[in-house]
Amino acid sequence: MPTMTRRTMLAQLAAVGCGSVPQEPDSNASSPPRWQLAVGLNGFGSSETHHGKRYAYDEILEFARDEGFDGIELWGNWRGGYPDPEDEPAIVAHREKIESYGLRVFSIQGGVRGVNPVSDKASDRAEYTDRLKSQIDLAVKFGCDAMGLWSAGREPNSLSENGLIERFANVLRPAVRYAVERGILLSIEGEPPLLINSVERYHKLFAAVGMDEFKAIFDPSHFDVLNGAHGRPEDLLLELGVDRIGYVQFCDGDSTLRPFPNGGAGTSRHLPCGEGVYDIPKLCSILHKGGFQGWFQMDSWGTEDAYWASRSCKDAVSNYVRSMSGRA
Repeated sequence: MPTMTRRTMLAQLAAVGCGSVPQEPDSNASSPPRWQLAVGLNGFGSSETHHGKRYAYDEILEFARDEGFDGIELWGNWRGGYPDPEDEPAIVAHREKIESYGLRVFSIQGGVRGVNPVSDKASDRAEYTDRLKSQIDLAVKFGCDAMGLWSAGREPNSLSENGLIERFANVLRPAVRYAVERGILLSIEGEPPLLINSVERYHKLFAAVGMDEFKAIFDPSHFDVLNGAHGRPEDLLLELGVDRIGYVQFCDGDSTLRPFPNGGAGTSRHLPCGEGVYDIPKLCSILHKGGFQGWFQMDSWGTEDAYWASRSCKDAVSNYVRSMSGRA
């Protein structure tokens, strides 16, 4: 049976119930998963923008330490932004501050501002690749395992969808190779307002890049909305395959969009776990049985209380891990 057909079948069966899905678990699927948990500065920054909150950086790090998180994902819009990749003293100081709380930087959220990756100008596209490589260098210096990528950019009228995807893939492919050589797992997240904003575009981009090392970020709210907003993010997770997931940005959701404060096109609404419609244990089970090992960033994007959203999602994942520990 062709791979895509089989995964589509799995997605359909998942709607009936996780126990009925004929997955191919790894050899340790009955053992507790080895997952590491992180907070994301994007959630705290967006809570400030969307809800007028104000968070002190040291208090966030204290919260993460005291709640038992393992790491943190940095966000380029947080306070002064990232240090220059060549500014070794600034990088070391920032990294040591985080590590002093018993945490590590597992990822940075990448993305090249002010340069369109699918521009008609070859010089713009080359600049995008070069600057993305520079951010990969920064991720290496922070000691990251991964780096996230968001596909912002204006679609030229001159391109068909296939042409758009091919142009974007040509820009990304050298950066993916560069990341692989440096031990960074480069992972992309599709969202409604971005270039990668549909199931079809996910498939086309992965096929065009043509490298298994290029991964997706699993965000339940985006997987749900991009796949029809039926309240079943597991459908797209199964269709893409757990082996395609680089890391997880975990949240609950309600299949709707959250408008940006400036009135711009909204993105998928993130909610604390337990306040949306998703079957959280099922999502954890699919990841576990599919062999996912790695990082969960508790994605409090746009939520009013980023502490509560981070804690609720962390507790949901931890509860699943504990339930598997009881069976081992």
